[in-house]
Amino acid sequence: MFEAIIYGLSTGILLSSMLGTVFFLLIQNSIINGHKSSIAISLGVILSDIILIVISYFNANLIPKDGTAEMWVRIIGSAVIIVMGVSSIMKKAKVHYNDTEIPARPNPYILAVKGFSVNLLNPGNLLSWITISALLNKDDNYHYSNTNRILFYAGALISIFVMEVLISRGAVYLKKFINNTMLNRINMVLGSLLIILAIVLLLPVFKLLF
Repeated sequence: MFEAIIYGLSTGILLSSMLGTVFFLLIQNSIINGHKSSIAISLGVILSDIILIVISYFNANLIPKDGTAEMWVRIIGSAVIIVMGVSSIMKKAKVHYNDTEIPARPNPYILAVKGFSVNLLNPGNLLSWITISALLNKDDNYHYSNTNRILFYAGALISIFVMEVLISRGAVYLKKFINNTMLNRINMVLGSLLIILAIVLLLPVFKLLF
């Protein structure tokens, strides 16, 4: 039970640390309107993640459970993660704070819809959740019951929300430190971590083949 929660929290931290559109939206909004207004964006993100989890869970259940299926889930999932990692390393980040003008007193419902839409329409999020769901559903090494899966997803969502609140709060203080060089270095670190994660997922496949 505690293992599922801890893995869920760790997964949420990794997912929320990706420098995607939501990250920059939170930074931009916090600097312009204050960190409290970004809570609405985070709530929209969590709602869209819940929808993505439901979609990915039922898609993962379509995969037959046997040794071959598990091997392909690991291979495909690792390939997706490697692509995300390499993209993160190769991506050249740029700081933009004024691309989108947000009203001085933004409507929290509009911000929530914005966070919901930006997160939901990112195809990488759906692929990530499908990979995670497939591994939880088909990988006997985890031994996750339905209760543990719920705890895993709950832990992931909680850590995503907390991390986004922290990112929003820290944006005001970190504004002068946020530059292209720093963002590119963070991209390289996160990309390297994703590639390492993909290799770990592939270890059972290597053992099976060799």
